[in-house]
Amino acid sequence: MRLFIPFIANEKPTCNRFFGHLFKLAGLFTASIYLCMSISVTAAETPRNELTLRQTVELSLQSHPALASYQYRLKSADAQAQQAAIGEKPEINLMLEDALGTGENTGLDNAQSTLSISWVLQGGLLDQRVKSAQSKANVIEIERDIQRYDVAAQTAHAFLTVLAYQERLVVAKNAQQHAVQILREIQKRVDAGRSPSADKLQAEVNLERRELEVEDIQHELKSAKKVLASQWGSANVEFTRVNGALILSEQVINYDTLENEIKNNPQVRYFLTQQRVIDSEITLSREEVKNRWRFNTGVRRYEATEDYGLTFGVSLPLGKSTRNKHQISALSAEQARYMADARAKEIQLSTQLFVLYQELQHSYHLNTALTEKILPRLERALVETQKAYSLGKYSYRQWYALQNEVLDTRMELIDVRLKAHNNLTEIERLTGLNLMELNLMGTSSAKEFENNGDNQ
Repeated sequence: MRLFIPFIANEKPTCNRFFGHLFKLAGLFTASIYLCMSISVTAAETPRNELTLRQTVELSLQSHPALASYQYRLKSADAQAQQAAIGEKPEINLMLEDALGTGENTGLDNAQSTLSISWVLQGGLLDQRVKSAQSKANVIEIERDIQRYDVAAQTAHAFLTVLAYQERLVVAKNAQQHAVQILREIQKRVDAGRSPSADKLQAEVNLERRELEVEDIQHELKSAKKVLASQWGSANVEFTRVNGALILSEQVINYDTLENEIKNNPQVRYFLTQQRVIDSEITLSREEVKNRWRFNTGVRRYEATEDYGLTFGVSLPLGKSTRNKHQISALSAEQARYMADARAKEIQLSTQLFVLYQELQHSYHLNTALTEKILPRLERALVETQKAYSLGKYSYRQWYALQNEVLDTRMELIDVRLKAHNNLTEIERLTGLNLMELNLMGTSSAKEFENNGDNQ
């Protein structure tokens, strides 16, 4: 069983740290989304007020509607494998000779009756039929794994969407509260004759916009929660919020290590498993055309003398063992096709991984620029602009424009981090390595925005 290995980053991400640090392989390789597919779902009994990423994935893998049919498909495949182990039934034959004829053969006085049993030696054939049926069951298991990876990724995306709206709501509410404070201050300045009434009207419009933005995000958050709950087939949203933070660790595993894990993707393993299925079918076709010995033995009664005798016979079908050569040729071509498909799929997934990794790098650069350079400067500029407005050196419109820029930048930072985590989710789906949950741990970025709201 694989285990999640927690990693908490306390330092702020930087470009140098991003390119200079790698995950420790011993800790990282033991963690992946596939853990959630193989562990017991005891922790995911019912949704709680706050759900973590792991809990939502466990709930989805336990109850997602798309996974329900696989247990029946596997049950059917298992039954077929058991059926394949059942060979041909022995035959009992009764033969009556020299009876009901003419002359000496009138009636049954000189009849000869033989009661015999016959069977075919097919031990090797049965073994190969069982192997062929079991290999098809392996394909179903791979298909189930592919579906589970997709369900886990879909659930993670839905979780991240809820998390992003929660953090946007924190930022929007802070902006709304700040707009209320600004309106009160401007009202005092207008009453004192220090600011024109137009400033008050603009501040009122600003407050209305902030309230509408809060309302809009609240509606979007409700819809996002509904989508998340549907991942485990729930018609109702039985949780209040999700627990996590859209922060980015400064450490990301290097590309070469990620690319090496592509071969473990179930989509690649699907084609490789299909090759093994075809290989078992080829072996079965060769086994089926073999000439098999048929034995029979029995007891014969002679009515004329009332004597008994034993009978024994052996038969062997005639014909060449190459009767299935065309079928074997067709199966060999299918096997080569699956090999080519596996190679094509591996190239496709490797290309997707490269594109996602490049986008992830860009998101890290944007996150570093926004958190360490752009936002701090905008916040300092906002403080200076507010002071200048109080001294009558700046107009309210200039102050208002800078407020909007700070708000937009904070929303942009959430979008950048959301995109990075969505890319990490897709990288996990391609490689099976758990990169995302490590980044969702630590101090909530919503709290970070809440603290920074005092600077507006």
